[in-house]
Amino acid sequence: MTTWTALNKSTPLGSTTTGVWRQGPADHIGSQAGGDTSYAFCNYSSATGTGTISNWLITPAVTIKNGDIISFYSMSGGDGTYPDRMELRLSTAATTVLPTGTGTTGATSVGSFTTLALTINSALTSTGYPFSYTKYDYTVTGLTGEVASRIAFRYYVTGGGTTGDFSDNIGVDTFSVTRPVMAVSDVSKTKLSVYPNPTSDYLKINSSDKVISAEVFDVTGKNIPVKYDGTSLDVRSLPKGTYLVKLKFGAEVNVQKFIKE
Repeated sequence: MTTWTALNKSTPLGSTTTGVWRQGPADHIGSQAGGDTSYAFCNYSSATGTGTISNWLITPAVTIKNGDIISFYSMSGGDGTYPDRMELRLSTAATTVLPTGTGTTGATSVGSFTTLALTINSALTSTGYPFSYTKYDYTVTGLTGEVASRIAFRYYVTGGGTTGDFSDNIGVDTFSVTRPVMAVSDVSKTKLSVYPNPTSDYLKINSSDKVISAEVFDVTGKNIPVKYDGTSLDVRSLPKGTYLVKLKFGAEVNVQKFIKE
């Protein structure tokens, strides 16, 4: 699995073009950092008429353990007239099961994403979702050792849709998974720098531990092939914008955001 997964299980199912998680339009929310379109966006057209929005944006597999911190920024692009809600969920199962079913069954299914890490505006109040970018952190707990997991943003609004009393539009930006303090038993004390940032040609990787692989993704989660020579990534061919570089060190993964000028 090298790319993010977008999965709309809303009912009644909305537009297949505007009702999906996608790169943010410049004339809506805007990004928390980087170019105007360098954020993920989802809105009320996830469902047609009035129904239940259950629209998922799911990461590739990421190895996590207790103490790791999952961070992101989010905001609603509305004014509270049509309240928004979003969940952060984790699947730590050996085999990921995506939300299944159709209609009402599909809208309520969470598959193997049974760990509800946090909810923004669980009560669907008019002021419960921030109207400017706000940082959210979740510290991983309850695991035994390191676990290959997938992390999901679920835009989940009951009574939402194109004619619903709830749901407007939301943005998500600057997602990361970090391991700020390693256990004393960890032999590896990784020192990492990714520079220059912004860059126009090469992104250099300086690490005290061997980097097994380096992959670049755009803000929608699409894997962008670039050449990695062991010390730097050749990003000259990339369009200007904001990207994520996923670095793998054995069982550890580090995700960094960078800007291509």
